[in-house]
Amino acid sequence: MAKLSPEFKNVIKSLSKKELEKIIIRFAKKNKEMYDSLSFEYLQKDSAIDLFEDAKDEIELLFINLGRRVIQKSLANAIGKSVQIINNFCKITKDAKLEADLLLFLLKIVFDNFSEHLGTCWTVFDSKLAITTNRLFNLLKKKLHEDYWIEYRDNINRFLKILKNNSSHIDYIYSMPHSLED
Repeated sequence: MAKLSPEFKNVIKSLSKKELEKIIIRFAKKNKEMYDSLSFEYLQKDSAIDLFEDAKDEIELLFINLGRRVIQKSLANAIGKSVQIINNFCKITKDAKLEADLLLFLLKIVFDNFSEHLGTCWTVFDSKLAITTNRLFNLLKKKLHEDYWIEYRDNINRFLKILKNNSSHIDYIYSMPHSLED
């Protein structure tokens, strides 16, 4: 994020209301994240669920439209784009529980439909999946209360087991915990 200089702030303060409106509208048209942020902040305080559903739809669409090349590379790219969607969602809502739900949604899609592609020579897929799984694991451990763990325990333990069984030749996966309770 850019650091705003005092001169920049003074120029912004000196702009008329009409000029500010034009600038905001122009940038909101060009930048979906800015539009979502402004919409969430000023129009619909309860729209976190709407943004959550939109993010789920975008993530699901990425896995429906996978490329025809090496499936592991396509999956790694889809995971990367999904994580960007989740990051944008988190910047706007700052809701750790919904972030965990989106990560779980993403991981369920991948583990339920594509886990047979783990453990091949295309380790970029294994690595991206492990990093995303670890992100959910750390989010649960550090930002969510233990009472929420019940909702996620079975899934995260299953994900860790699948990763360990298929890809433990990768150091990152080998050093990951075996379960949420570790």
